[in-house]
Amino acid sequence: MDNNYLTITELNTYIKQIVSSEELLHRICVVGEISGVSLRGQHAYFILKDENSQLRCCCFNYAKTYVPKDGELVLVYGSLDYYLKGGYLSYNAIRIEPYGQGLLALKLEELKKKLLERGYFDQSCKKDIPSFCYNIAVITSKDGAVLHDIVRTIRAKNYVSNIDFFDVKVQGFGSASSIIDTLTKVDKMEYDVIIIARGGGSYEDFMAFNDEKLVYAIFEAKTPIVSAVGHETDTTLCDFVADLRVPTPTAGGELFAYDIDGIIKAISTNIILAFEKLKDKYTAYSSNYKALLLELANATKAKQSEKYGDIRVLATALLHSIESKYVDINNKVISHLNVLNVCNPARILERGYVRIENTDGESVSSIQSLHIDEVVRLRGIDGVADAKILKVSEDR
Repeated sequence: MDNNYLTITELNTYIKQIVSSEELLHRICVVGEISGVSLRGQHAYFILKDENSQLRCCCFNYAKTYVPKDGELVLVYGSLDYYLKGGYLSYNAIRIEPYGQGLLALKLEELKKKLLERGYFDQSCKKDIPSFCYNIAVITSKDGAVLHDIVRTIRAKNYVSNIDFFDVKVQGFGSASSIIDTLTKVDKMEYDVIIIARGGGSYEDFMAFNDEKLVYAIFEAKTPIVSAVGHETDTTLCDFVADLRVPTPTAGGELFAYDIDGIIKAISTNIILAFEKLKDKYTAYSSNYKALLLELANATKAKQSEKYGDIRVLATALLHSIESKYVDINNKVISHLNVLNVCNPARILERGYVRIENTDGESVSSIQSLHIDEVVRLRGIDGVADAKILKVSEDR
């Protein structure tokens, strides 16, 4: 038998050597339509095709780049590799970008215009950031320096506020959903403020923060939200809808880096100043109070003396009036007594007259009323005597 043959491994090894040694097959950019995206762990597998051909592709650690959707036209940067064990060519993608950022930017601008017209970016809808936030929530990725920068910046001066961290995906497939789900949960936890943050990146890296559903979630949140995404020149829809936008994550930390020692010192100084002012006011009010009391006492004393004088005058006048009335009444009483004394029948009897009374004790004023043999009583000044009428004659 002819021994002039190659094993499959030998042939595949030879093909792999050819592919690996050809510089034109490495660090190249290919444009095509995505088909059959499959995510396995940290790796993405898909087909890149045009109207006539297709190319099998893989992307290791896809979270570091843009994850496309089926039917999307993209630019893929990478190198061609021959898979020895499987015996097929594969294009290893390092970076993926939507084909033409102009088209992507146009769609983003249309979304921004729609949201703007609906009032999602209105200043009147934004919540005020509290002047002092004790409970602070930070939504960002655990990978990278963003969280460290925020915490370090806050803790440089503020050792009082509580800082809680919530890990999310900030780029790649599923990142928008991760941020939305976490934000919805954290918003119910009654924090004073929520910081949504990530570091710098490419245009595609920020696509999660341009997600329409994330805009709705931020707008409907009850907790004030600060957007600290990217660098100063980077802008996302998250920045526009948030209650406050800061240029960098570090600036987000500076916003809550209260100088606690300075605040304590200022409060102490203000307390001392307030106490001194209170002391001065107390002294002033005390002096005024004493002066008013003295003035009131003097006025009361003067008024009392005045009233006492009036009372003495009135009492003297009343006494004189009483005395005068007494004398007047006394004189009238004496006059009436003299009249009564003159009219007293006893005075008439003293002059020798007697009073004739019938048996009933009634005075007899007419002789003609007497009858012969009638018994009468004679009342004199010194006693009474009974007598009988012997004769009655008329005195003409």
